[in-house]
Parts: sequence; C-alpha cells; structure tokens
Amino acid sequence: MRSKYKWIMTLLVAFSMHLSFAQEKTITGVVTDVTGPLPGVNVGVKGSKTGVQTDLDGKYSIKAKTGDVLVFSFVGMTETTKTVGASNTVNVKMQEGVSLNEVVVQTNLGYYSRDSRKLSSSVSTVSADEIAKQSPVLTVQNALQGQAAGVQVTQQNGKPGGAAYVTVRGAVSITGGTAEAVYVVDGAFVSGTEASALSANDVESVNILKDGAAAAIYGVRGGNGVVVITTKKGKNAKAKFSFNNTLGFSQKVKDPFRMMNAAEKIRYEGLIGAGSTVAATPAQKALLQSYDHDWQDDLLRKGFIQNNNFSYSGGNEQFTNFMSLGYSEDTGIIDKLKGFTRITGRYNSEYTANKNVKIGFNIGGSYEKFNDSRDRNNAQSPIRAMYDYNPYEPFFARDANGNIVKDALGNNVFNTNLLAGFPIQEAIINNTEQRRFFRLYGRPYIELGLIKDLSFKTQINMNYERYQRETFTKPFSFLDLIVGDPAARGQKTDNGWDSLEYQLTNSLNYKFSINDKHNFAATALYEYFKSNFRSYTLTRKGYVNGDLPTAGTAVVGVPATGRSENATISIFGSVDYDFNNKYLISLYGRQDGNSVLGINDKYSFAKGISLGWNVTEEDFMKDLTWINNLKIRGSYGELNSSNGIGSYTAQNLFSTTPYGGGIGTILTGNTIGNPNLQFEVAEKTEIGLEASLFKNWVSFSGSVFNDKRNGFIYGDNTTNGTAFGTLINAGDWTSKGVELELKVFAIKNANTTLSFYVNAATFDRKINELNRPGDPNNQLFRGLTVNKVGQQPDDFFLVPYAGVNATTGRAMYRKLDGSLTDVYSAGDRQFTGKTPYAKHEGGFGMQFTYKGFDLSTDFVFKSGNYTYNYMRQNMVADGAAPTRNQAVDAFDFWTPTNTDASLPAPQQLSGVNSNLESTRFLEDASYIRLRNLNFGYKFTKKAFPGLPIDEFRVFTQMQNLLTWSKFNGDPEVGIGSAESQTGLLVPGQFALYSYPTVQSFLFGVSINL
Repeated sequence: MRSKYKWIMTLLVAFSMHLSFAQEKTITGVVTDVTGPLPGVNVGVKGSKTGVQTDLDGKYSIKAKTGDVLVFSFVGMTETTKTVGASNTVNVKMQEGVSLNEVVVQTNLGYYSRDSRKLSSSVSTVSADEIAKQSPVLTVQNALQGQAAGVQVTQQNGKPGGAAYVTVRGAVSITGGTAEAVYVVDGAFVSGTEASALSANDVESVNILKDGAAAAIYGVRGGNGVVVITTKKGKNAKAKFSFNNTLGFSQKVKDPFRMMNAAEKIRYEGLIGAGSTVAATPAQKALLQSYDHDWQDDLLRKGFIQNNNFSYSGGNEQFTNFMSLGYSEDTGIIDKLKGFTRITGRYNSEYTANKNVKIGFNIGGSYEKFNDSRDRNNAQSPIRAMYDYNPYEPFFARDANGNIVKDALGNNVFNTNLLAGFPIQEAIINNTEQRRFFRLYGRPYIELGLIKDLSFKTQINMNYERYQRETFTKPFSFLDLIVGDPAARGQKTDNGWDSLEYQLTNSLNYKFSINDKHNFAATALYEYFKSNFRSYTLTRKGYVNGDLPTAGTAVVGVPATGRSENATISIFGSVDYDFNNKYLISLYGRQDGNSVLGINDKYSFAKGISLGWNVTEEDFMKDLTWINNLKIRGSYGELNSSNGIGSYTAQNLFSTTPYGGGIGTILTGNTIGNPNLQFEVAEKTEIGLEASLFKNWVSFSGSVFNDKRNGFIYGDNTTNGTAFGTLINAGDWTSKGVELELKVFAIKNANTTLSFYVNAATFDRKINELNRPGDPNNQLFRGLTVNKVGQQPDDFFLVPYAGVNATTGRAMYRKLDGSLTDVYSAGDRQFTGKTPYAKHEGGFGMQFTYKGFDLSTDFVFKSGNYTYNYMRQNMVADGAAPTRNQAVDAFDFWTPTNTDASLPAPQQLSGVNSNLESTRFLEDASYIRLRNLNFGYKFTKKAFPGLPIDEFRVFTQMQNLLTWSKFNGDPEVGIGSAESQTGLLVPGQFALYSYPTVQSFLFGVSINL
C-alpha cells in the first residue's frame, strides 16, 4: 500500500513539474550596474520575439516559461543570460563591455537588409527618435536637415506642408532642377511629393545610400543617391497603443532690418524729391501719418499648428500588425487663409504561415489640402505687398476726414486706391486657390523558403496619386474688374492629374556559409516599373455669385487633356562575401532598359564594388581594448541618372492644327527629339573609416569621395535651326569632398546621459567639359549664373560693384580691364567665383537625459554659398521706386554732407539709375541656425497606479529660434519665387518674396498604453 502511494505521489510531482515547464509565468526583477539601477535594458526571451525594457528604476516584467533563457543587453555592457527556474524573480548585475549583439544591426538597403558589421558601403541612418524631434507637421525630407553628413537639405520655403530639396554629396543639375535623390519606401519607388506626404510618426528609419556601390542597386535611379524609408511594423509582443498630440503656433522669423514707418517714408520722399507725398500740404502729411500701420501686422498672423496621431502595434509569432491614423493642421501665417491640412492612415501586417511561407501587406494613404497665396514677384503676392505697400496707405478706404468707409451692410471697405495698383487684402479673400492631393499605396508581398538558405520574394507596389487644383476669381472682384470679361464676370480654372505607378519586383536570395568562415549572400532580381499619367485643364467664366463656384455659364478657350507613360525593365544581381567577419567584398550589377532614352540607346548598365576590413576582428587588436570597432572601407560605382529627361523628350512630338482650310501636322513647341540621348553616367569613388572607441563612448565615421558626371544632360540648340532645341549629352562635372559623423558621450550612467554630435561635409565642384559647338564662349547661361569649363557650376556672372564715388555719389563698377567707372554696362559682367551651393554644410547638437527629463538641441549650418538678394535691391532702391516702401537703411545715401554713406545718391540727385544687377546685391548666405530645441519629461507606469499607462511624456518643441547670418533677410533660400522661376530652378540662386521661414512653438503629450 505504501509503495503504491509513493508511486502515485511521484506521478503527481512529475506531472506538476511538466505543467510548470509548459506554462508561462510572469518574471520580474531589477537590472543594475556598478552605479545602481539601469533603465532601458533590453530583456528578451531567447529564441522568441518577446521583449521588454527596464524602467527608470531598472525594473522589468516579462512572460516566460521555466527553462527559458532571458537575454539582457544594453549599450556598452556585456550581454548577460539567465535561465528561468522555479523562482519568479531574476535580478541581474551587468558589467561594462561590448555585447556581441550590440553591433548586429540590420541596415535596410531597400530591396533587402544587411548586417551593418558586414556593410562596406557608405550609408547614413536617421532613426525614428531623431525624426520625432522635428515638428510633426514637417515633411520627412525637412526632418533630415543636419542629421546626416554629406546630405544637403534645403527647405523650399516656409509654406505649410512644403517639402525640401534633398541632394547627396554635392550633386547639381547643370541645366536646372535640383538633382534630388530618389526615394524608396518599403521597397517601392515614390516621388518627392509622395515622400513628403508620409507621416513622420509612421517612419521607423531613414537610410541614405551615398556611395556608388550601394546606390548601384538602383541603377538608372541611383545616380543622385537613394533615400530608403522604412515604415513601422508590428512586433511579437503585447499590444501597444500610442497617442501623440501637439498644439502650438508659428510666426514669421524676424527680419534683420526694419521697414520705414509713415513719418519716415514721408520724410524719405521729401529728401529725394519723389513720391506721392512730395506735393502734399503739412495738414495732408499729418493725416497720412495718422494712418501709420505695419502691413505685416495686417496681412500676417500667428499660425495655428496641431498634430494628432494614434497607432497600434502588436502581434504574436505568426501574425504581426501596425496601424496608425493621423491628422495635421498648419494654418500658416497669412491671415484669412486656411493653410494646410493632412490626413494619413497606414496598416502594415505580416503573417508567417510556417517556416517556409511569409505573407505581408502594407497599405497607406494620405489626403492633403492646401489653401495657397500667390508666390510671385508682383503685388498679387502678400509677401511682396507687405514690404512694398506704404505705411501711410490705409488698410481700409478712408473719406476726406480720415474716417473708414463702410458699405451698405456696414462692413469696412478695403482700400483699393493703393499706389501699387492692387489691393492684396481684398485679393486674399476674392481670388482663391486650393490644391488637393489624394494618395494611396499598396505593397503586397510573399516570401517563400524554397530550399535551405534559398528564398524567393515577390512584391507588387502600387502608387496612386490624384491632384486637383481650383483657382477662382470671384465676379466683380478687383482683379476681375481689371482683367475679366465685362460680359461674363468671374473666372474659374480647374486642372489636375491622375498618376498610377506599379512596380513588380521578383527576387531570389541565397545565404550560406562554408566552415562558418566563408559567408555568402547573393541576390538576383527582376523588376518592371510602369508610370501612367493623365491630366486635364478647363476654364469657365460668367459667374453671377462668388459663393457659387460651379455655376459658370461660358467656357474660356478649349479644355485640354494630356497623357504620358514611361516604363523601365531591370535585371539586378549582387554578391556579398566576408571571411570570418574580417574581410568584406560586395559586387553589384544592374541592367536597365528605359523608354525615355533615345531609340538608339535604350539600355544602360550600372555596376559597383565595395571592399571592407573589420580591423578589430584581427588577433593583433585584442589587446587594444579601447578600440571597440574599427572598419576601413572603399567603393567604386558606375551608375546612371535621368536629370531633366521627360517621358517623350527624346522623341519628335507632333500635333494637328488647322492649316490651309484643312488639318496639318507640325512639330509642337520648339523641341525636337534626340535618338541618341543617353542617361548621365555617374562615376563615384570613396574611401572611408568607421570607429568606436572607449567602450563606445566615442563613435566616428568619415569618408573622402569623388563624384564625376559624364555626358550630363542639358537642352541646347540643334543643327536644324536656332528655333529648335533638344536634350543632348555633353560635358562632365566633378564634385569631391570630405564628410564626417562624430558622436561623443560625456556622461553615461543609470540616471544621466549627455552626448554631443557633429555631422559635416565639405564640397568642391568643377565643370570639366562643356561641349557647345554653337557657342564660341562654350558656356551655358541660367539667369544670374553661368556654367563654363573650369568654373564651379552656376557661377554668378555679374558686373562687379566697387562702392560709392565719394566725390560724385555715383555707384562705381569694375570694368573687364580692371579699371573703375561710374557707367554701368552689362558687357562688364564677370565670373565672381561664388555660387548658390554651399561649400560646407552640416549639423551639430546635444542630447541630455536625467531620470525622466530630456533635453536636446539641433543646429544646422551652411557656409560658402551666395544668394542674389532682389528683395534688398528693392528695399534700398536708390530712388528707383519712390512709390514703394523702403528699409530704414535707405536713408544712408550719399549727399555732399554725407560722403562716406553706404549707398549711392538717389537717381533724383545723381541723374543716373544705380539700382541695377551687380555684385552689390550678391550676399553671403552662410548661416548657423538653432533648428530644434526640445524639452520633455517622461512619467513611468508607477506614476499612474491602477491605470493602463506604460509611459506618459509631456514636452515642448521649438524650431528656428535663432539664426546667425550676414544675409539681409532669411538666408535659407530654396525657391526664390515659385511663379517667377518656373523651368529655371537653381535652389538658392535668388531671394524674391517667396513664403518666409517661420518659427514654431509646440506643446505636446505622448501616451503609451
């Protein structure tokens, strides 16, 4: 009986032990180091995706089974493992050292990811945390400014929702345009406008492929660099809900100069003897002075900004998903306009059916609405108006006694009797423009494990974009009375387009090792890309009511439609090899066939090679414990670029038109095709070094690079006559330079961290060849700048200004022979050696945390770039514009008693116009700007007992707080004037009343559940 009882007890104990091993339980504990509790330690269950982080007190809680192995890892600490036993408490004390997993970081190259330790190409990474420090209403492109060495980011202007120009390693377009990098989102090519519509909250990381080897992966698209954007995905972890909200305001960045007030402008007109008040009586002048006001105060306001984002992330070993919804609003600073709104949504999911089958689907979309002001160089622009309009000209109409005039309904009547001839305050209300974008993206894919180490992936990418624009001149508005049809008042134009792009990518990936030392990874890929574009435009007039914009009675002109298509077919292959993690080599090759090329040369081949040496893997480095990582790398790539090539610009285009009573066929426009048109060829070489020192307290990356463009594309006259132009391949230019990324920790312990970073690059650009046989000077004019062999691209070509003649007060100029003259001649224009492109560019800043507090700053800088300041030329006009307001600086003009004045005598006194294009208004646009200042405090779960809150952070974000520059205005110029430089865009070439840069002040909360 007793033995039977023992047998039963033994069975029960064994059964209970089996249950204990089979069932999950909650493991808690505290992780410390020599200084105390250690927050932010990654705690995971080995062999699964389950993971958590320790809180500010070093505490953690995780689900695990008895027998599971817990892995504890933290930057600068040796990885520690503990096996779960009968106890539910596991405490760990970590030791300083280098974790093996610490550097096992996967870098996403777009088509695939590679172990960063084995990557021998130049790739800069900007994390989600770094992007989150920017204003949430900024585009992803703007958020990259100053965050990666060798990557130049210039905001287009301060318009709400506006994008930025992103170029890599000094790339320029000789014939206009921006030579922008290509964008890849989750493996799909997207345009710059599509990338700008992404919600920053959805971005996991941004990798910029800078050298020729890495960019060769993308063939004809990779010549200007590649920006690879990865969106967030779900994880095998408990469900996580996040909500982020920010509210705040924006305001125009303050000018470094002051415009005249009413009394000053009236006095200035009297001094030069010109202007509307010269003949006024003292009583009339007194009345005008009583109207004194600042047009900036009337036309501008503080903009309202808000951003709301909700996201969910979670899953298990089989199914993960991420979902987000966002709403952003930025009213902008122009009064009476609604500015910009954006709605975004995203759902990313992945299902692992078994070890050989994985299915995923990413879908995203956005809807953007812009209510714009005119961005042009005349009185229809509120930005030009607020500088030009006189401070004694009232906002509202006044009667003879100075009283505001009312209409029949008792409303104030706008002043339409302005010297500028146009009442902008009325136009903002009655001449409206709205743009709308709807975008939808789909990324279904499937991965199949075919045999051991060999997998196949197919992905279909679809991008749909719809654009609609409406401009409405209301009937009987001031503009309608000037240019409208008296028989059919009011006019409305609708135009827009639909774009559908689809991309099919099939790839085979093979990874294997020989003796655990010879490691290979190979990829073979086939890709087909097709773009379909449809457009329309139509105009109607004859509106009886300004509130009924769909009731036009007559059609203006002929409604037009357009369509274009282009396609690319590609084959790609790559092989990555490393020997024992020490010696690295990667080979890339891609053949592209593209429909936009000339019929005689439809295909091009891109190739690249990169080499690397992980020096710290060598035995002779074992004793150098202060060097944690040291890698030397080099690369060479030949790839291609399509700057300026449209779908049909390589072909002759024809149209039908009435001719001689019938229908004829003629060449359209003034362009004919080029059957031999090829892509630009980019030859890129680089040598680089990466290092981590002193237990990762110091990290460094530096490169020396050379980018040579052969056969660059530009439009030129043909041998068929000067009336026709065509795109040709001719000449080459070079951009070479040095870049570095440095991060240094000053403090790093359980409670406090303090780190500093610098990203910087220097560029040297030169045109080596420019084949223009029809031009004896062999040079290419682009407005104020000229391209010529031996010069930098876009060298300003201007008459040299030599100051003021102290005897006569006239402006002096330097002639071609070096002599001085007071007679201006455009024939004396010379190369200045100055360009709109920065020679030095980058960013620096710091990050500080203490327990729950965090503080960070980001500065950006540019140096060596110049901008022609048309605004300054208009504001100190030497008497050339007496009816426009002037800057207070305009008072300092030459007179017989003020011979050391900074400005020439006004033309009314000197008899000559000195307000002409010269180096006088070519200004150094170098600057340092405090781009971001962020401060916050994070509450942990213990601050909210009984509530399902894991983290609660309150913060403030401030942007563009301070700027240091010699430039008379805002030095960060992208678009000088959108409507005045269409087709000839050289970013930063001139400043001409585009939407101004703004400061923003935001306050927000972030809640994680």
